[in-house]
Amino acid sequence: MRYNHRLLLIGLLLPILLTAQLEDVKIHGCINQYFRLNRGGPTLHNIEIFEHPDLGHTIKLKITSRRNRTQQDLTYGFTSAAAVANLHGHIEMLWVEMDVRFKTVETTTALASAECSIDALILGNVGYKMWWTDCLQIP
Repeated sequence: MRYNHRLLLIGLLLPILLTAQLEDVKIHGCINQYFRLNRGGPTLHNIEIFEHPDLGHTIKLKITSRRNRTQQDLTYGFTSAAAVANLHGHIEMLWVEMDVRFKTVETTTALASAECSIDALILGNVGYKMWWTDCLQIP
């Protein structure tokens, strides 16, 4: 009888576990679609979704920008991640690593909370300048 209870418990929990994993797969697809639609934008190289010990559930993008559009491309990376985080609701931090190629490769790493980015870049509740100065962190 105990064996049947374990099977029932596994049967009930398995769809929940699969749904949680599929959400992360959907995040990958949605972000890829945003970058495919913007042909003049930055190049997307990598997407990671992981649980950071200090930051929480995090989306990390690796992009390459053009030298004369670094601010716009960094913002585009955050905007696409914030749009997807807004749809899925369980993302706490957005992280963008941006390479700029000009003579040598310069890498900029930037972090912003998903909630603040959604408010500013998606919903427009906070101004862009406020997001850039108060939410965005460039360590």
